[in-house]
Amino acid sequence: MRPRCLLSVDLEEWSDARLARVPPRQRDRLPPSLDEPVEMLLTMFEAHRARATFFVLGRVARRYPALLRRIAAAHEIGTHGEAHADLRDLGPDRFAADLARSRAVLEDLTGRAVAGFRAPNWSLGACLGWGLPILAAQRFGYDSSLVPGRGLLFVRGGRDLPARPHRLAGTGLWEFPPTIVRLPGATVPAGGAFMRLLPGDATLRILERVAAGGATPHLHVHPWEIGGRPRGAPRSFLLRAGAGGVARKLVRIMQRFTIMAIDDLWRELRVAA
Repeated sequence: MRPRCLLSVDLEEWSDARLARVPPRQRDRLPPSLDEPVEMLLTMFEAHRARATFFVLGRVARRYPALLRRIAAAHEIGTHGEAHADLRDLGPDRFAADLARSRAVLEDLTGRAVAGFRAPNWSLGACLGWGLPILAAQRFGYDSSLVPGRGLLFVRGGRDLPARPHRLAGTGLWEFPPTIVRLPGATVPAGGAFMRLLPGDATLRILERVAAGGATPHLHVHPWEIGGRPRGAPRSFLLRAGAGGVARKLVRIMQRFTIMAIDDLWRELRVAA
């Protein structure tokens, strides 16, 4: 039997990325960029019988309603917030409104309850004191925003945070952290930028080590790392460095692992508890 791996997709456009530095008001004025890479992802997932969790921006759901429904037909939908605003910039009241607004549009367009959340820029770790109570008050089932270890730059880590899925004390929420890469004095998620930049099958080997230790690894990707090149985008090199090899790396991972959505494992853990 093949080992299992969680796979999550942050469904956002290249212009939503922190490195793009595109003001929120300008993002919907840019040409749509998600249809091509998402179609590539869905085709790969279908070919390998993979089911993933898509953390979707409310802004993206409104711009691509048909695409969202197509994704929801086979995969889990969670919220990534409304417009990729860092929680540190929102504050408690605006975060609560942002969260409710994004969830409402996703549920309205798909007809399904949204149980999971991922904070833009992994920013929940810097706002736990007020962020977790808001998630609990809005009756979310789980979060996938906290990075074990020291973190790096704007990614706040949690040195005492377990690397495996676990309950968050005092909230009723489950946490599904990403698999991390340990660097000297830092930790970063193994997917996203580091999957692009790590050579060859390095990410695959990291996931295999986690699985060999008896845990379920968790990888995340962005559609703009698969396709939809940001022509003329600011800092486009940093956004796209290594992107040419991401599809191949992802196929190798899907050949080695049984790919599952977060809610698949979450359901198992709740039954076992």
